Amino acid sequence: MRILIVGLKRNPQFKRVREEGEKRGHIVDGCLATELVIYVTPETFEPTLRGKSLKDYDLIYIWAVGRRRWEWYTAANFLNRQVGTIIVNKKIVDPSYNFYLTPASDYLKQRDNSLPFPKSAIVFDAKSVRVVIEQFEFPLIVKVSEGRQGRGVFKADSLEDLEKVIEENKEKSPSFVIREFIPNDGDIRVFTVGFKAIGAMKRIPTKEGEFRSNISLGGRGEKIDLEKYPEIRKIAEKLSEVTAMEIAGVDIVLNRSTAKPYILEINPGPQFTGFEKYTGINAALEIINYFEKLHLQKNGGSD
Repeated sequence: MRILIVGLKRNPQFKRVREEGEKRGHIVDGCLATELVIYVTPETFEPTLRGKSLKDYDLIYIWAVGRRRWEWYTAANFLNRQVGTIIVNKKIVDPSYNFYLTPASDYLKQRDNSLPFPKSAIVFDAKSVRVVIEQFEFPLIVKVSEGRQGRGVFKADSLEDLEKVIEENKEKSPSFVIREFIPNDGDIRVFTVGFKAIGAMKRIPTKEGEFRSNISLGGRGEKIDLEKYPEIRKIAEKLSEVTAMEIAGVDIVLNRSTAKPYILEINPGPQFTGFEKYTGINAALEIINYFEKLHLQKNGGSD
Protein backbone atom coordinates (compact mmCIF):
# COMPACT_ATOMS: atom_id res chain seq x y z
CA MET A 1 0.00 0.00 0.00
CA ARG A 2 1.19 3.51 -0.81
CA ILE A 3 0.42 5.92 2.02
CA LEU A 4 0.78 9.71 2.09
CA ILE A 5 0.79 11.64 5.35
CA VAL A 6 0.01 15.30 4.71
CA GLY A 7 1.51 18.00 6.91
CA LEU A 8 4.35 15.93 8.32
CA LYS A 9 7.68 15.19 6.71
CA ARG A 10 10.47 15.20 9.24
CA ASN A 11 8.96 15.19 12.71
CA PRO A 12 9.02 12.20 15.11
CA GLN A 13 5.38 11.20 14.54
CA PHE A 14 5.89 10.80 10.80
CA LYS A 15 9.12 8.87 11.30
CA ARG A 16 7.39 6.46 13.66
CA VAL A 17 4.47 5.80 11.29
CA ARG A 18 6.87 5.34 8.37
CA GLU A 19 9.01 2.99 10.45
CA GLU A 20 6.06 0.76 11.35
CA GLY A 21 4.62 0.95 7.84
CA GLU A 22 7.86 -0.07 6.17
CA LYS A 23 8.16 -3.05 8.53
CA ARG A 24 4.90 -4.29 7.04
CA GLY A 25 5.92 -3.66 3.45
CA HIS A 26 4.17 -0.35 2.82
CA ILE A 27 5.54 2.79 1.18
CA VAL A 28 4.94 5.74 3.50
CA ASP A 29 5.62 9.24 2.18
CA GLY A 30 5.22 12.57 3.91
CA CYS A 31 4.68 16.04 2.49
CA LEU A 32 4.21 19.60 3.64
CA ALA A 33 0.84 21.25 3.09
CA THR A 34 2.53 23.80 0.81
CA GLU A 35 3.53 21.11 -1.70
CA LEU A 36 0.01 20.80 -3.10
CA VAL A 37 -0.39 22.06 -6.68
CA ILE A 38 -3.76 21.81 -8.44
CA TYR A 39 -3.71 22.08 -12.23
CA VAL A 40 -7.10 23.08 -13.63
CA THR A 41 -8.50 23.47 -17.16
CA PRO A 42 -12.08 23.15 -18.50
CA GLU A 43 -11.31 19.44 -19.01
CA THR A 44 -8.92 18.75 -16.12
CA PHE A 45 -8.67 18.89 -12.35
CA GLU A 46 -5.32 17.44 -11.32
CA PRO A 47 -4.12 17.66 -7.69
CA THR A 48 -0.39 16.93 -7.44
CA LEU A 49 2.61 17.19 -5.16
CA ARG A 50 4.49 19.71 -7.27
CA GLY A 51 3.88 17.60 -10.36
CA LYS A 52 3.73 14.14 -8.77
CA SER A 53 0.23 12.68 -9.12
CA LEU A 54 -1.70 12.11 -5.91
CA LYS A 55 -3.68 9.38 -7.66
CA ASP A 56 -0.77 7.01 -7.05
CA TYR A 57 -1.59 6.79 -3.34
CA ASP A 58 -3.98 4.20 -1.92
CA LEU A 59 -4.53 6.17 1.29
CA ILE A 60 -3.99 9.80 2.24
CA TYR A 61 -3.99 10.84 5.89
CA ILE A 62 -4.59 14.59 6.23
CA TRP A 63 -2.73 15.11 9.50
CA ALA A 64 -1.93 18.83 9.75
CA VAL A 65 -2.72 21.33 6.98
CA GLY A 66 -3.63 24.48 8.92
CA ARG A 67 -4.90 27.38 6.85
CA ARG A 68 -4.42 25.41 3.63
CA ARG A 69 -7.11 22.98 4.68
CA TRP A 70 -9.76 23.93 2.15
CA GLU A 71 -7.59 23.23 -0.91
CA TRP A 72 -6.48 19.92 0.59
CA TYR A 73 -10.06 18.97 1.50
CA THR A 74 -11.19 19.78 -2.04
CA ALA A 75 -8.38 17.67 -3.50
CA ALA A 76 -9.15 14.84 -1.06
CA ASN A 77 -12.84 14.82 -1.98
CA PHE A 78 -11.97 14.75 -5.69
CA LEU A 79 -9.55 11.83 -5.26
CA ASN A 80 -12.00 9.91 -3.09
CA ARG A 81 -14.80 10.29 -5.66
CA GLN A 82 -12.77 9.84 -8.83
CA VAL A 83 -10.30 7.07 -8.00
CA GLY A 84 -11.45 5.76 -4.63
CA THR A 85 -8.51 7.04 -2.61
CA ILE A 86 -9.03 6.28 1.08
CA ILE A 87 -9.08 9.54 3.05
CA VAL A 88 -8.41 9.80 6.78
CA ASN A 89 -10.03 11.45 8.73
CA LYS A 90 -13.45 10.45 7.43
CA LYS A 91 -15.05 13.80 8.25
CA ILE A 92 -13.16 15.37 5.34
CA VAL A 93 -15.16 13.34 2.80
CA ASP A 94 -18.35 12.97 4.84
CA PRO A 95 -21.12 14.92 3.02
CA SER A 96 -22.72 15.87 6.34
CA TYR A 97 -19.51 17.62 7.38
CA ASN A 98 -18.37 19.25 4.16
CA PHE A 99 -17.82 22.99 4.62
CA TYR A 100 -18.74 22.75 8.31
CA LEU A 101 -15.36 21.73 9.70
CA THR A 102 -15.42 24.30 12.49
CA PRO A 103 -15.58 24.42 16.30
CA ALA A 104 -19.29 25.27 15.98
CA SER A 105 -20.05 22.05 14.10
CA ASP A 106 -18.16 19.96 16.63
CA TYR A 107 -20.01 21.62 19.53
CA LEU A 108 -23.32 20.97 17.78
CA LYS A 109 -22.42 17.29 17.39
CA GLN A 110 -21.55 17.11 21.09
CA ARG A 111 -24.76 18.84 22.11
CA ASP A 112 -26.92 16.65 19.83
CA ASN A 113 -25.35 13.50 21.29
CA SER A 114 -25.62 14.56 24.95
CA LEU A 115 -21.86 14.60 25.48
CA PRO A 116 -20.55 16.63 28.45
CA PHE A 117 -18.51 19.77 27.77
CA PRO A 118 -17.94 23.08 29.55
CA LYS A 119 -20.27 25.98 28.83
CA SER A 120 -18.75 27.76 25.83
CA ALA A 121 -19.28 30.59 23.35
CA ILE A 122 -17.85 31.24 19.90
CA VAL A 123 -17.16 34.88 19.02
CA PHE A 124 -15.39 36.71 16.24
CA ASP A 125 -14.32 39.92 17.96
CA ALA A 126 -13.95 41.62 21.33
CA LYS A 127 -17.20 43.59 20.95
CA SER A 128 -19.22 40.35 20.88
CA VAL A 129 -17.83 39.27 24.25
CA ARG A 130 -20.12 41.63 26.17
CA VAL A 131 -23.17 39.89 24.67
CA VAL A 132 -22.38 36.56 26.33
CA ILE A 133 -20.16 37.45 29.28
CA GLU A 134 -23.04 37.45 31.79
CA GLN A 135 -23.41 33.71 31.18
CA PHE A 136 -19.92 33.05 32.61
CA GLU A 137 -17.83 33.52 35.73
CA PHE A 138 -14.12 34.30 35.75
CA PRO A 139 -11.60 32.85 35.28
CA LEU A 140 -12.31 31.77 31.70
CA ILE A 141 -10.37 29.94 29.02
CA VAL A 142 -9.93 31.61 25.63
CA LYS A 143 -8.81 29.56 22.64
CA VAL A 144 -7.96 30.73 19.13
CA SER A 145 -9.46 28.59 16.39
CA GLU A 146 -6.05 27.95 14.79
CA GLY A 147 -4.26 26.85 17.97
CA ARG A 148 -2.38 23.53 18.32
CA GLN A 149 -0.46 21.76 21.08
CA GLY A 150 -1.75 24.14 23.75
CA ARG A 151 -0.56 27.21 21.88
CA GLY A 152 -3.18 29.89 21.43
CA VAL A 153 -4.91 28.91 24.69
CA PHE A 154 -5.16 31.59 27.38
CA LYS A 155 -6.63 32.03 30.84
CA ALA A 156 -8.51 35.29 31.44
CA ASP A 157 -9.16 36.48 34.98
CA SER A 158 -11.21 39.54 34.00
CA LEU A 159 -13.18 41.09 31.16
CA GLU A 160 -10.17 43.30 30.44
CA ASP A 161 -7.93 40.21 30.10
CA LEU A 162 -10.44 38.54 27.83
CA GLU A 163 -10.84 41.49 25.47
CA LYS A 164 -7.07 42.00 25.38
CA VAL A 165 -6.44 38.39 24.30
CA ILE A 166 -8.96 38.68 21.49
CA GLU A 167 -7.64 42.05 20.30
CA GLU A 168 -4.03 40.82 20.29
CA ASN A 169 -4.89 37.67 18.31
CA LYS A 170 -7.63 38.87 15.96
CA GLU A 171 -5.30 38.96 12.95
CA LYS A 172 -4.17 35.38 13.58
CA SER A 173 -7.52 33.73 14.23
CA PRO A 174 -10.90 34.01 12.45
CA SER A 175 -12.79 33.08 15.64
CA PHE A 176 -12.37 32.46 19.36
CA VAL A 177 -13.83 29.96 21.79
CA ILE A 178 -14.61 31.27 25.27
CA ARG A 179 -14.91 28.37 27.69
CA GLU A 180 -15.90 27.90 31.31
CA PHE A 181 -12.86 27.01 33.42
CA ILE A 182 -13.14 23.60 35.09
CA PRO A 183 -10.88 23.26 38.18
CA ASN A 184 -8.80 20.13 37.67
CA ASP A 185 -5.54 18.34 38.46
CA GLY A 186 -4.47 17.89 34.83
CA ASP A 187 -6.24 16.56 31.78
CA ILE A 188 -6.62 13.08 30.32
CA ARG A 189 -5.58 12.51 26.70
CA VAL A 190 -7.36 9.54 25.16
CA PHE A 191 -5.87 8.37 21.86
CA THR A 192 -8.43 6.86 19.49
CA VAL A 193 -7.76 4.92 16.31
CA GLY A 194 -10.66 3.66 14.20
CA PHE A 195 -13.07 5.23 16.72
CA LYS A 196 -11.67 2.98 19.47
CA ALA A 197 -9.58 4.09 22.46
CA ILE A 198 -6.17 2.43 22.32
CA GLY A 199 -5.01 3.98 25.59
CA ALA A 200 -4.85 7.12 27.69
CA MET A 201 -2.50 9.20 29.76
CA LYS A 202 -2.92 11.91 32.33
CA ARG A 203 -1.06 15.12 31.55
CA ILE A 204 -0.03 17.26 34.50
CA PRO A 205 1.42 20.81 34.34
CA THR A 206 4.88 21.04 35.89
CA LYS A 207 5.42 24.80 35.76
CA GLU A 208 4.21 27.02 38.58
CA GLY A 209 1.02 28.82 37.58
CA GLU A 210 0.66 26.93 34.28
CA PHE A 211 -2.89 25.73 33.57
CA ARG A 212 -2.05 23.93 30.30
CA SER A 213 -0.82 20.36 30.63
CA ASN A 214 0.38 19.62 27.08
CA ILE A 215 3.51 17.47 26.94
CA SER A 216 4.87 19.79 24.22
CA LEU A 217 4.68 22.65 26.74
CA GLY A 218 6.56 20.79 29.45
CA GLY A 219 3.73 18.81 31.02
CA ARG A 220 4.38 15.47 32.69
CA GLY A 221 2.57 12.33 31.62
CA GLU A 222 1.49 9.16 33.36
CA LYS A 223 -0.42 6.14 32.07
CA ILE A 224 -4.14 5.88 32.81
CA ASP A 225 -5.91 2.51 32.97
CA LEU A 226 -9.14 3.03 31.05
CA GLU A 227 -10.58 -0.12 32.61
CA LYS A 228 -10.92 1.99 35.75
CA TYR A 229 -12.50 4.87 33.81
CA PRO A 230 -15.16 3.28 31.55
CA GLU A 231 -17.10 6.55 31.29
CA ILE A 232 -14.04 8.36 29.91
CA ARG A 233 -13.50 5.59 27.34
CA LYS A 234 -17.15 5.76 26.34
CA ILE A 235 -17.09 9.55 25.96
CA ALA A 236 -13.88 9.56 23.90
CA GLU A 237 -15.05 6.81 21.55
CA LYS A 238 -18.48 8.38 21.11
CA LEU A 239 -16.99 11.80 20.39
CA SER A 240 -14.55 10.45 17.79
CA GLU A 241 -17.43 8.59 16.14
CA VAL A 242 -19.93 11.47 15.98
CA THR A 243 -17.27 13.90 14.73
CA ALA A 244 -16.02 11.32 12.17
CA MET A 245 -12.42 11.54 13.39
CA GLU A 246 -10.88 8.11 13.00
CA ILE A 247 -7.54 9.11 14.51
CA ALA A 248 -7.85 11.62 17.32
CA GLY A 249 -6.63 12.85 20.65
CA VAL A 250 -9.58 13.48 22.95
CA ASP A 251 -8.85 15.75 25.91
CA ILE A 252 -11.03 15.33 28.99
CA VAL A 253 -10.82 16.85 32.46
CA LEU A 254 -12.37 15.70 35.71
CA ASN A 255 -13.82 18.42 37.90
CA ARG A 256 -11.65 18.53 41.01
CA SER A 257 -14.69 18.76 43.32
CA THR A 258 -17.27 16.54 41.62
CA ALA A 259 -15.13 14.18 39.46
CA LYS A 260 -17.55 14.87 36.62
CA PRO A 261 -15.86 14.52 33.19
CA TYR A 262 -15.89 17.35 30.64
CA ILE A 263 -14.66 17.28 27.06
CA LEU A 264 -12.12 20.01 26.35
CA GLU A 265 -11.53 19.26 22.68
CA ILE A 266 -10.85 16.64 20.06
CA ASN A 267 -7.67 16.95 18.01
CA PRO A 268 -7.62 15.51 14.45
CA GLY A 269 -3.81 15.48 14.23
CA PRO A 270 -2.69 14.32 17.67
CA GLN A 271 0.93 14.21 18.74
CA PHE A 272 1.83 10.79 20.11
CA THR A 273 5.53 10.89 21.02
CA GLY A 274 4.67 11.55 24.66
CA PHE A 275 1.78 9.09 24.53
CA GLU A 276 4.06 6.24 23.41
CA LYS A 277 6.67 7.22 25.98
CA TYR A 278 4.37 7.30 28.99
CA THR A 279 1.98 4.46 28.10
CA GLY A 280 4.27 2.03 26.28
CA ILE A 281 1.58 1.66 23.60
CA ASN A 282 2.73 1.49 19.98
CA ALA A 283 0.44 4.17 18.55
CA ALA A 284 2.24 4.20 15.19
CA LEU A 285 1.58 0.48 14.69
CA GLU A 286 -2.06 0.92 15.70
CA ILE A 287 -2.37 3.57 12.98
CA ILE A 288 -0.79 1.31 10.35
CA ASN A 289 -3.02 -1.60 11.41
CA TYR A 290 -6.05 0.64 10.94
CA PHE A 291 -4.88 1.76 7.51
CA GLU A 292 -4.52 -1.91 6.54
CA LYS A 293 -8.05 -2.58 7.78
CA LEU A 294 -9.47 0.24 5.63
CA HIS A 295 -7.54 -0.99 2.57
CA LEU A 296 -8.80 -4.54 3.10
CA GLN A 297 -12.39 -3.36 3.45
CA LYS A 298 -12.16 -1.27 0.29
CA ASN A 299 -10.93 -4.27 -1.67
CA GLY A 300 -13.70 -6.57 -0.52
CA GLY A 301 -11.95 -8.26 2.39
CA SER A 302 -13.05 -8.54 5.98
CA ASP A 303 -11.27 -7.39 9.09
